[in-house]
Amino acid sequence: MEITTLLIGISIGVFIATPFAWFIGRQRSVLLSGKVQALEERNSALEKANLASSAIDQLLKPVQTALDELRNKSEESDRRRVEAETFLKNEMVHLKRGNESLEESTKQIVSAMGKGQTRGQYGEMQLEQLLQHAGLLEGTHFKRQDSRLGADGTARPDIAILLAGGGEVLIDAKFPWDAFFEAMGSSDQAQKSILLDKHAKDLNKRINELSAKEYQSTSLKSPNFVILFLPFESLLTNALDYDGMLLEKAFGKNIIPATPTSMLGLLRTIAFGWSERDLQNNAEEIRSMGAEMLKRLAKLVEHLDTMKSGLSKAVDGYNSFVSSFDRQAVSQAKKLAEKGVPSNKQIEAPEEISTGLSNSRYSGDNQRLELEGLDD
Repeated sequence: MEITTLLIGISIGVFIATPFAWFIGRQRSVLLSGKVQALEERNSALEKANLASSAIDQLLKPVQTALDELRNKSEESDRRRVEAETFLKNEMVHLKRGNESLEESTKQIVSAMGKGQTRGQYGEMQLEQLLQHAGLLEGTHFKRQDSRLGADGTARPDIAILLAGGGEVLIDAKFPWDAFFEAMGSSDQAQKSILLDKHAKDLNKRINELSAKEYQSTSLKSPNFVILFLPFESLLTNALDYDGMLLEKAFGKNIIPATPTSMLGLLRTIAFGWSERDLQNNAEEIRSMGAEMLKRLAKLVEHLDTMKSGLSKAVDGYNSFVSSFDRQAVSQAKKLAEKGVPSNKQIEAPEEISTGLSNSRYSGDNQRLELEGLDD
């Protein structure tokens, strides 16, 4: 009874619990289905995102490459900039040292140029280069510091250029410098103008001083002027800007200011005169040597005629000897051979010389060369 009741209770419980269990399972199934769908949607979204990310990576790859190249170039540029800055710093140090050395050398030049003797030596050095360009030689075509007695004592021009026809051109190479140098280094236009005006006056003063020396009066054959050599073109042109009558004043005092351009033209003209004189002298010498050579050739022709006469006699004597030898000795030797006298070699007379000596073009009437007029 109890078992039956128990089985009935279990059956009733199972009947009652089965709907509830199905309902609960159904709810769980729906819930799990929703979660699975959500997971599938999320997975699909992730796959799309991955595809989009891959496409973006493909699009950004050239950009990344360009960025890498830009970074490399930037690093290279930084490296070169550092090298350039280091090089520039070193160059600035060298430049500073060079400027200091140049400044010191400039001070020395300015100090040296402040002395008239030094300016003369510098002018002489520049002038000597022009003399070399013109082909003039010291001692032959010009003399340096040649002392001579002037009206008020010893005069000594810097250079005396000898002329081919005699005489000399006298040159003084000392020039005004101080005001010109200061003007070239001045950035103040008003101050520069004042200094260049002073330079023009200094040059005019130097012209008057040189005129008073009267170098040309110490030479027997010198043109009535002295050349004032200015080693820079601007020494004259700047002075003319402030004193347009400066050349007229100089010419009136028999002073000719000359810059390297005009000086070289004058020197080459003088060198041309020397070359023409040398050519003329050489022509006379060549003419004299030619006359002497022709005389010697005539003497040689006489000797050749004597040799020809001797050779002709020798040939005649040789041929006479060969003929006599053939008649006297060879014929007798043949007779001995015919008589049975043994002989290792047959004796024959040598051939006579039949080639005659040609007559000399200078023999007979033409024996002597025409030398008339060569001794004049």
